[in-house]
Amino acid sequence: MILKLPDLGRSEKIIRFIFKFMEYVLVSIFFYSLNNLLWKKILVGSNRWLVMSLRAFMTCSIGLVIIFFFYRNIFNELTIDTVLKVSEASILGAFGLVFMTSALKGGSLRQLGLFNLAGVFFTVTYLYFFENFDVRYYVVGTSLILLGFTVYLIQIKKELGKENSFKKLFLFTLMTIFFAASGLLHWYNLKESISPIFSVVNQEFVVFSVSVFGLVTRTSLTKKQIIKSSKAIYKLIFVMALLIFMAVLTGFLGLKITNPYVSSLLALSTHILTIVFGTVFFREKWSLSNLVALALIVLGAFMLHFKLS
Repeated sequence: MILKLPDLGRSEKIIRFIFKFMEYVLVSIFFYSLNNLLWKKILVGSNRWLVMSLRAFMTCSIGLVIIFFFYRNIFNELTIDTVLKVSEASILGAFGLVFMTSALKGGSLRQLGLFNLAGVFFTVTYLYFFENFDVRYYVVGTSLILLGFTVYLIQIKKELGKENSFKKLFLFTLMTIFFAASGLLHWYNLKESISPIFSVVNQEFVVFSVSVFGLVTRTSLTKKQIIKSSKAIYKLIFVMALLIFMAVLTGFLGLKITNPYVSSLLALSTHILTIVFGTVFFREKWSLSNLVALALIVLGAFMLHFKLS
């Protein structure tokens, strides 16, 4: 009698894939969450267009230096079609950042985290119609997300003020939609083997262009004021640039080997960690209704993740 040993080849590949993916995602989660914390901190007393411009310029410069030393062939392989596709996704991401900084300046990290959690609904809704998603899991998962968000909106309606104005809620909603759309387009681009490092540099170049335009047209800062303000915040901006570069790059690397709903669902930890940072560093208070809303949204997202696991 000959004993057959189980074939571990497939299992080993799956395990290696999971660890590789989780390595990218966990690093990206930490960097994104810390970056969100620094965004809230720096927007309190700084012009958001100036901050966006400096941050994007530094991040783009870091990417170009890395390309020069390690990926010199990237630009030789680019086509006009590739640049246009990546730029479309980058434009959506840039406007998502514009809406985020506008809302976050007077809003809270709690709101940022909750709206980003709700963004899973937009991603999965799109992919439900175009990428074959099981209707049962879609209905249960998205229903819980929407129920949780409804509970949250009912709660904050009672305490509308500077933080919870309808304008800020609208801006956070636009941020969520634009970020979700940008993530989907970047995923399709990465499936076509477009370089993640080029996607990062392109994204930051577009953000820089949009923010400089906003700095020129939406503010009345003089050259002296811009230089003075830049000197006061450039160190913190450089840290943010490093963080977001690593966050976006590792996020794209993780996205390249999976799909946007798995990536977005595992990245729920980013939004939860952002909320935790808001509670710890800015002492944002939570009511029982807020906690119930958060629990429902997270449960709904993990219901969707269960189907994908």
